[in-house]
Amino acid sequence: MSDFYSERQVKKTRKDHRCFGCREKLPKGSTVFYIAGTNADGFTSCYLCIPCKEWIDRNPGEVDDEWREGDVGDARRQEEREVTR
Repeated sequence: MSDFYSERQVKKTRKDHRCFGCREKLPKGSTVFYIAGTNADGFTSCYLCIPCKEWIDRNPGEVDDEWREGDVGDARRQEEREVTR
């Protein structure tokens, strides 16, 4: 459980970033979410693309402190494959 948590939408990034959820490049000028917080490991922050943030919002019980970079993108792609079957 996080002692501190903050998220905000960044309307237009000033430089390139990488989405923590799916590892996709977020080019300068992208609309993204910036997430920051603290936990047992200390302070952490990341950027999320809109599709990853929306997936997390739809699946709040799926994501926990054990998730690693790219896991949300993998889960999104798995869900898409299951829907198209």
